[in-house]
Amino acid sequence: MEREKKGLLAFLTAGELPYKILVIESREYLQDLRQMYPYGEIYCVTADEDDVQIYEDLHIKWCFINYLAEQLPLGKKSFDYIICEDCLEQAANPQDIATGLGLYLKDTGYFLMSFKNIRYWRVMQNLMEGHFYHLCSRIFTRNEMINLMSASFFKDVNLLPEWGSKPPEKLLAGLELAGFEDIEDDLSVEKWLLQAAKSMPEIMELKRMYTPEIRGDLARLLRRLEYGVRVEESRGELWQLCQSQMIFPAYLASFIKEVVVHLNDLLWQLSSWQEKLQQDFWQELLGELYRLYADERELSVAMLGQEDDNGKLTRQVVQLQAWLAGKPLPPYKYEDMRKNISVADGTAIAFITCVNNEELYKEARIYLEALKLPEGMKAEYISVRGASSMCQGYNQGAAQTQAKYKVYVHQDALIVNQNFVLDLLKIFQDSSVGALGVIGARRLPASGIWWDAMRSYGRVLHACEPECIVETACMEPPEPWLEVEAVDGLMIATQVDVPWQEQPFDGWHFYDISMCKDLQRQGCKVVVPHQQRCWCIHCPKEKPLDPAYKIYQKRFLAEYGGELEPEI
Repeated sequence: MEREKKGLLAFLTAGELPYKILVIESREYLQDLRQMYPYGEIYCVTADEDDVQIYEDLHIKWCFINYLAEQLPLGKKSFDYIICEDCLEQAANPQDIATGLGLYLKDTGYFLMSFKNIRYWRVMQNLMEGHFYHLCSRIFTRNEMINLMSASFFKDVNLLPEWGSKPPEKLLAGLELAGFEDIEDDLSVEKWLLQAAKSMPEIMELKRMYTPEIRGDLARLLRRLEYGVRVEESRGELWQLCQSQMIFPAYLASFIKEVVVHLNDLLWQLSSWQEKLQQDFWQELLGELYRLYADERELSVAMLGQEDDNGKLTRQVVQLQAWLAGKPLPPYKYEDMRKNISVADGTAIAFITCVNNEELYKEARIYLEALKLPEGMKAEYISVRGASSMCQGYNQGAAQTQAKYKVYVHQDALIVNQNFVLDLLKIFQDSSVGALGVIGARRLPASGIWWDAMRSYGRVLHACEPECIVETACMEPPEPWLEVEAVDGLMIATQVDVPWQEQPFDGWHFYDISMCKDLQRQGCKVVVPHQQRCWCIHCPKEKPLDPAYKIYQKRFLAEYGGELEPEI
């Protein structure tokens, strides 16, 4: 009979797989871990070199370093598990430490840690008596830690309680009367044990098969087909990829479900597979997709007791039923606006991008070249390499064109609205509008950070990894647009030229909010448009917040803080 596992080992299942495990300071787990994983590769990070000889028979790989103060000299994305008791208690910035440790985990890895519960009744009693015994350490609530893990790019968090004693009935009654409800008996939890995954369970399964390169190619081709970009070429490449890498219909269906937003549009592009082998694959793919979406809808209704959010799953199930019946619903069609938009011959629009990753820019450029232009208009594509800052790069790019209309766009942003230029020109018919972005803040908060605002507007799709896509949807502006104080710099389109402030913004932060404020100083409006569908997909890599961000925040507030009127 297996003895009860202690502490964080409760999340683990013993076996013979050669897992790579990193233990941080928590030496008490080394003996049990070696017994659980005889073929595992176990590392231990500690600042204390004393008594390591007693673990000699366990074949531990030691690293003597203070993990709170120094970067670990270990391979990134190399560990299956990181195990650390109370690892954030002494951290000056817990989010930085959690994010940093996450960099050492594989995409399929788990972070195991524990933390003391500030809602434990003994802590509450001490506070009521005027004592707080954690001045030199941090303790957290359960919800606070879940939010911290999310902000540190962990996707799935599970918690187990380590119970203390039960609170005296009189104290419990007093706490509840004061508003401290005993939620799931958490006033009796002395410590929480936490398991945080680098990926959601369904995404993790996709990552266990095929290389990151293959999954990246798969996402790239599916996205092009979904948005009607280089369709013939991409459809052929997708089929070749499925054949050469033996990607089977069930896997492709699961992948599509995670990365495709407009399912029916993609199906129309794939339905042109004509060969017998392709048709067999196509029919099996439709069946697998129907099963996935129908099962999720059924589960959603069962769990929530109501229809899924906005009926999206139901629409997708109906679309698949129509395809299986041989009567597909029509695809989305962009309104032909060219007859309503006229420009003088030779009118130019310039797309300006700072580039340090050729692969990202190559893909973004493909989408730019697919945008519809009104009769007589030409597009210029200006890429700036070696820029010392975003402002310097954008000024350099702007100096290379006489175009009235300029679109400053990140190299990792895809403009997927084929009518983008036409929509932009329609909005710019109002000469009071100086700039447009797809998401931003109605009023900046005192911090100057737009996403901390009380009212944010707009929407954008985020594809931070190939296996998933998430919509960041704030309040929707009324048609055709809403004036805001600031927009995000992933894409800013202008029809008024104002220099980008190279000083004091000589880095990569707050250049966008600065531009918005400078335009407003010139009497121009900055707006967010109404978007029936998201106009852009942003594909940034998840990474810790750059320490320089705070420096540029201070510079922004020094320059513009007196002009802010935060909503309260």
